[in-house]
Amino acid sequence: MPKRVAVDEVAAHNERMWERLAKAGIPYTRPQGSPPKTKAGKRRFLDELTDGSLGAFETHGKRVLCLAGGGGWHAILFAELGADATLFDISSRQLETVRRVARRRGTKLTYVRGDMRDLSVLGNGEFDLVYHNHSIVFVPDAGRVIAEVARVLAVGGLYIFSTMHPVTIRMYEGWTGTGWRFKKRYFDDGPIPIVDPTWEFGKIRVRAPTLEYGHRTADLVKACAGSGLVIDGLWEYSPSYEGGPAGSEDDLERQLPAFIRFRARKIGAPAKSPSAANGSRRRTDPPAPPAFAPPPGYSRPNPRRTRGR
Repeated sequence: MPKRVAVDEVAAHNERMWERLAKAGIPYTRPQGSPPKTKAGKRRFLDELTDGSLGAFETHGKRVLCLAGGGGWHAILFAELGADATLFDISSRQLETVRRVARRRGTKLTYVRGDMRDLSVLGNGEFDLVYHNHSIVFVPDAGRVIAEVARVLAVGGLYIFSTMHPVTIRMYEGWTGTGWRFKKRYFDDGPIPIVDPTWEFGKIRVRAPTLEYGHRTADLVKACAGSGLVIDGLWEYSPSYEGGPAGSEDDLERQLPAFIRFRARKIGAPAKSPSAANGSRRRTDPPAPPAFAPPPGYSRPNPRRTRGR
């Protein structure tokens, strides 16, 4: 499958980790559940997946990009509800998983493999909606992603994205026996330290030390503002509020939100402030990502998209 060249070593590393996770078949890498067969049922299923953030967005006839969205139902459901849907992800295995499901259902999608920070294969103003679920956490320079999204959005288009909550992500694995501590200061940049990189779901156990970044809320807001995006929705939430044993993730997520979700609309030309456009404070903004060091056997493919069943 054609792909875009990885932007840097972070992308190359996380690509390898997600290929490993997808090979093991963890739930995050494949569609879960079964959508209803009716149009109304599919829309309800999609609204549940997106936590209602779509609002009154009408999918029929719209151009939708599911960014870093391999493995889920989102792209398939958007297409079956009348959208011209494109699925963009760094993991070839996740793209192939969705392709197989879509083929069985007779659903047409466009597939692109690449780093979410490099959308150069996509045109200016090409999409009415960019849906970006729980994956901006895997890149250090979220502002670059947001600027690229703003470029490919049509004026009036929506960008809906979510990530790990910047406070809570710094506290996982931080149980002291009597309370929670921060593993990393809120104001410090760089990847979040991970004590045990094992992903465990039932009988599946995979060691995959992904690089994850706790993007500060203010930086994400400034990146949107600097790219001509106006935020009109904000949610902080956890998958469950029932709690669990002291020191468990469920216990932490009962007290603090696991995720934060933004909905933003493109209003026109972005602001000219460099510091606002990249979404970070001046002292932390890198001038450019480091050069990509190709791993053994890596080749530069033809950057084009594929479409089919």
